[in-house]
Amino acid sequence: MRRTHMTGLLLWRGGLLLAGAFALVEAARYLLAFVDVAPAVRLGLGCLIAGAVLVLLSFVMERVIDARREGDLTE
Repeated sequence: MRRTHMTGLLLWRGGLLLAGAFALVEAARYLLAFVDVAPAVRLGLGCLIAGAVLVLLSFVMERVIDARREGDLTE
């Protein structure tokens, strides 16, 4: 795969991820506007969600690295 193709895919996926994350944040803000929640609870929920996303991302990255190390997984 060419570098320009990989760069395009990376930018496309990054933009999609950024748009999805922004939509989730706006949806959470909209839902929390109806409930009177302390700022500390909002911050805690945000950190909890961010931590869960980072853990899932690390699992995916580890799987990709293992797949590259082992070669093709279609054996």
